[in-house]
Amino acid sequence: MTADDEPPTLHDDRLSVEDLLASPRGRSLVFGLALNGRDDEFDEEGEPLTEGARALSEARHDVFIAGFLADKEQGAAVAMYLGEGDSEPESGDVTAQDVAATLRRVTPLRPTQIDLENEMAEVISGAMYWQPPHGADQIAAAPEVREALRPFAEMLISTGLLDVWTAPLHPGNQWALAWDDADHRSGLPAVFDRPLGPVDSTAAPAITLTDLYPPLEGDVARLSWGLDEWLADVLTTETEYRHDFAKNPYEEVSGEWWSTPPDGLWSSTGTWPDGTLIGVELVEDDFGLERARACRLKLRPDARIAEIRGPEDWADLCRRYPLDVTAQRRQVWFEATSRKGRWVIPDWSRVSEEFDGVHVGLAGYLRTAGAVIDVTEGRLGEEAETVPTAGNTDDRTASLVAGWHPDTTFWLNNVIEAVTEVAEWRYDGDADRWVRG
Repeated sequence: MTADDEPPTLHDDRLSVEDLLASPRGRSLVFGLALNGRDDEFDEEGEPLTEGARALSEARHDVFIAGFLADKEQGAAVAMYLGEGDSEPESGDVTAQDVAATLRRVTPLRPTQIDLENEMAEVISGAMYWQPPHGADQIAAAPEVREALRPFAEMLISTGLLDVWTAPLHPGNQWALAWDDADHRSGLPAVFDRPLGPVDSTAAPAITLTDLYPPLEGDVARLSWGLDEWLADVLTTETEYRHDFAKNPYEEVSGEWWSTPPDGLWSSTGTWPDGTLIGVELVEDDFGLERARACRLKLRPDARIAEIRGPEDWADLCRRYPLDVTAQRRQVWFEATSRKGRWVIPDWSRVSEEFDGVHVGLAGYLRTAGAVIDVTEGRLGEEAETVPTAGNTDDRTASLVAGWHPDTTFWLNNVIEAVTEVAEWRYDGDADRWVRG
C-alpha cells in the first residue's frame, strides 16, 4: 500500500441515532431496513412462517396502505390493483399511529454491509426534489413513527457499519465516471475506446474531461460549463423568473431543482470496503444505467477540500458565498419541502477562490440531503418587489442539498494531474450487483 492508498484519518463525528431520525434520507434508510426480513421466515408464496414474520408482514401492509393514502391525499396519480371483492382503502383506514403500533411489534434485525448498500441504493433512487416526498417518507416523518423507528436506528448504529461514513475525502482513491447512456444520448464517451488497466501518462495521450461525455450531435446544448458561464446563466435565469413573477405572482412555474456545481467540471467518487465504486450504486435521478467506465484520478497534493459533514457546513458556504435563486427555485422546492421563502445556494464561482473541491460524504449526505437548511435569520441579498418572497412560511433564508450523489466531490479548480487507471463496471442483473470487468 502506497502513501496515497492509505485512508485518511476519521473524524470523531460519527452518525448518531438522532442524525438518522432527524433527516429525510436517514429516516428513509432506517425505515427500509426496518421492513427487511429473513427469507427463511416466509414460504415460497411469501406467507409468514413465524410470529416475527407475521408482525413484519403486518407492518409492511400498514406502511403500503398508509403510504398509498398519503400519496392520494396530496394528489399523486396512484392506483391500487384490487382482487375480486376487495375495495380501495379510504382516508383514515391506516394512519401513522397504526404504522407506529405495528412497527413496535417488529424485532430489529442486525443489517449486513450488503443490506446497508442495497437499502441505501433504494433510498437514493427515490430521492426527488421536484415533487412532494413519497407517501411512505411522509409517514416516516410523523413523530410517532420516528419514535417507533428508534430501536431500528439504534441497531444500525450498533453494527459500526456507519462509522467509516464520516471519513473525509480519500485523495488516493478518487474515480471519475463516464456512463454508457445510449438510451438517452447517441454514441459513447471517448473513454470507452481506451484500453483497461493502468495508464502510462508518459506514453498515452492524457484523458480529458470531454472524454467522459458522449459526443455531441447537431444543435445540442453544451455539456461542459465553466464556473463563470454557469454563474451568468444562473443570474440571467433568476432575472427572467423575477420578471415573470412580477407579471403574475400567482403562477406556479417550475424550474431547476438541483444545487450542484455545473456538469462541466470533473467529479469523483470513492469506494465501499469491498472496492465497489460508491458512485455506480448510489445515483440520484437514475435512468437505469448499467455500464460505466471509471478513471482513477491523481490529484495535486495541495488540493483544498470543503467537507460537507452536515447542514452547518453547507449553511456556512451559503452564508459566505450566497447566490439568490428564490425566483427560479420557489415553486419546485416548495413542492419538495412545503416551504415558501428565500432560497440561496453557494456561488460556486466564489467558493472556488477558497476551495478546489467540495465533498459531500456519505454521512454528510444522510444528514443534509432533502432537509431545509437554515442559513440565517432575515435575508441575504437585496430587497426588491420582484423577489417572490411574499407569503413566506418563515422569514429565514434557507438552502437545499439536492442532486448530489453520496460521496461525490466536485472539483472547482484544475487540481487533477492525470488519470492513472481505467476500469469498467457493469450491472450484473443475476447477482443484483455492480461488478468490475
